[in-house]
Amino acid sequence: MKKLAFAATLIFSMMGAQNAMANGAISVLGDPCTAPLAQKLGEAFTKKTGKNVKVEAEACAAGIYKASQGDVNVGVSTHEVVLSYLPEGTVNTVIAKAPTVVLVNKNNPINDLKLQQLKDILAGKIKNWKEVGGKDLEIKNVLLQPCTTTIFSKSAAPFGKDIKRLVPDKPMNPVAGTNKMVESDEGAMGLQIYGYESADVKVLTVDDLLPDEKTFPAKYKFYQDYNVVTRTNADSDTKAFVDFAVSPEGQEIVASMKHIRIKK
Repeated sequence: MKKLAFAATLIFSMMGAQNAMANGAISVLGDPCTAPLAQKLGEAFTKKTGKNVKVEAEACAAGIYKASQGDVNVGVSTHEVVLSYLPEGTVNTVIAKAPTVVLVNKNNPINDLKLQQLKDILAGKIKNWKEVGGKDLEIKNVLLQPCTTTIFSKSAAPFGKDIKRLVPDKPMNPVAGTNKMVESDEGAMGLQIYGYESADVKVLTVDDLLPDEKTFPAKYKFYQDYNVVTRTNADSDTKAFVDFAVSPEGQEIVASMKHIRIKK
């Protein structure tokens, strides 16, 4: 049943992107980890140029595949695995660094985790918040986003097979779902793209650090590239959108979303 629901969502999203192209809009399709920033960039680009931008969120590889086929103008992803199989005839532009942060419920008294504590939680060695100075509550991990879990696994914080996971009853947007599940469970700990957290959760520091342009990349290491994939022969409007994203104006939007600006 879940597979059928996912397939229906995928078809609907693709149809929306294709309709956007037919209507003359620049169509952007990507994973949920990219959608909020893409939406902000699209709104600013439309205001500046009058060119409409339609953003759709879907599975990690969908946008890149559809961009390579010419079904959408732009495919976006923060999932590194996708780029190992970049389709022929496409080009990738990194427009930002997307940091991942640790979220907890607002009633959780913990404000900071040491890196080793975080590793031990994700490995399943630490299972209760009281082991790191918190309440006597079971730690429930919210790991809905492949784009965030991948970077923690690569940064020497692999996930244990027996860690307690908190999962939704039905499929939901993983970005919004992470916020919602952490908001509703005092024992929850979620991984989220920085800037996409809701006002009703708390972001923890790791070794007393948060991601910013001063801590990247030497101190706070949990980042992935924000990748924008287009066909090498993309039309002028599509190229203008990508150029806008890496322009000083676009990079100010990147910074406003708590992503890290790229350095040319």
